Amino acid sequence: MNLFRRPSVCLLTILVVVILFSPLACWLTGIGQQADTLSAQVIRLPDGTLVSSPKAQALHRLTLPLRVERVLVYPLLLLAFQFSGGALAWRVRLERLVGRRFRGSEMAVVLLFILTFHLALYLLYLPFNFYRGFVLMRQFGLSTQTAAGWLSDWGKSVLIALLTDGLLWTGFYWLLRRLPRRWPVVAGAGLLVFSLVYTLLTPVLITPLFYEVRPLEDAALRQRILALAGRAGMAVDRVEVIDASAKTTAVNAYFTGFGRARRIVLYDTLLAGYTPDQIEVVLAHEMGHWYYRHHLLAVLGVGAAAWLGLFGLRWLLNRTWPRLGLRGPADVAGLPYLLAVVAIASLLSLPVQNAVSRYAERQADRFALEVSQKPEAFVQLFEQFAEQNLSPVDAPGWEKFLFYTHPSIAERIRMAELWVGD
Repeated sequence: MNLFRRPSVCLLTILVVVILFSPLACWLTGIGQQADTLSAQVIRLPDGTLVSSPKAQALHRLTLPLRVERVLVYPLLLLAFQFSGGALAWRVRLERLVGRRFRGSEMAVVLLFILTFHLALYLLYLPFNFYRGFVLMRQFGLSTQTAAGWLSDWGKSVLIALLTDGLLWTGFYWLLRRLPRRWPVVAGAGLLVFSLVYTLLTPVLITPLFYEVRPLEDAALRQRILALAGRAGMAVDRVEVIDASAKTTAVNAYFTGFGRARRIVLYDTLLAGYTPDQIEVVLAHEMGHWYYRHHLLAVLGVGAAAWLGLFGLRWLLNRTWPRLGLRGPADVAGLPYLLAVVAIASLLSLPVQNAVSRYAERQADRFALEVSQKPEAFVQLFEQFAEQNLSPVDAPGWEKFLFYTHPSIAERIRMAELWVGD
């Protein structure tokens, strides 16, 4: 441990400086300040090839390095904090604090460590997220929020995350103490149940904290949706609209929930700026996810992967805790190390996760074309998406392999054109 402490302190300092000052470095490039002068119109070359708008290209040049930095720096930061001795020192400090008030309460120390450590991470990344989520979005015309509104949403997100972090990680360390050999079995089952419950509660409890949600009121559009659902052999119970325009100019739609809680959610920006045919294509795509049970399969797949990962985590923790200076596998001072392991495992599995996601999106796209029978509206929809959301039309293969959860817009348009040919 002592062998790594001094280099780890230096690395930790460097990483904190990088996190805090990378937004400033991006701002100093001046690209964001010039966003108003750039065109958002997608360029179609004489051979029919689509090229991202100058504005989308500029935004991409700023956000891609920040995205790469986030996935690489985060696990290094956690490991540097662990090997610098910071986690052990913080656990000792909390034990002294709790020992004066709640004598003998080990789980109180565990909970306090989890909450304070995660809160410190959220606060450390606040400037980074503020620049990426507010400053850039305002400069490029994608945000309609005030700084106060953005900070209010950030505060709500942090509170929800702290509740989730506290519940999951405290339960994890409680199981480590109670069931030192069998905890992966129980933890895996608990994680699966939590994922299902969270998915069910999100549209009911969490989304209304950030948006005003209302039923779709357009009677003509509702009739089109019912007819579309009939052609797909499905029953649609709920189509809801959220007031996204209060926060963003971007458009989106998504499917969420299971059973009676399932619903299709549309941004009001979609209803305001798109034709009925285009909206029908969007809805058909979301019905495709419903039809193929993508969300349920995703929860079950992630649950199964997490279950296997927990057994791997037990194997790793049992072999590394002495080298970390911990009292045992259940020592909460090893939390940064565990978070780093999870982050690295997620990063390594990201290409597989994204490949599965892209496959599901292609299925939903084909379903949308077959049910709506509107390929022209499909193509127009994604061209307009690219312009309004400032989305890149295409990207290098490595970027799609690592980061893209959806096929690129160029690939989706090409698929629609080939579908017409078939």
